Amino acid sequence: MQQGDLVRIRKTAIDEYSTDWFIYLAEKKAPLLLMEKVNDHHWKIMRPDGSTCFLSENKLTTRLY
Repeated sequence: MQQGDLVRIRKTAIDEYSTDWFIYLAEKKAPLLLMEKVNDHHWKIMRPDGSTCFLSENKLTTRLY
């Protein structure tokens, strides 16, 4: 993965601690934009509504279908 790639949240990343927006984006297979790599395991992500968040790389996939 590199900056500028479109990714989505893995459905397998959903657990009992997941928030509503996280579950919604994973189930809808919404595309997310990788903005900046924060450290070895985390990315700053732009969500479809234009807001940003930080997610672990192991919760993301480059498969968009």
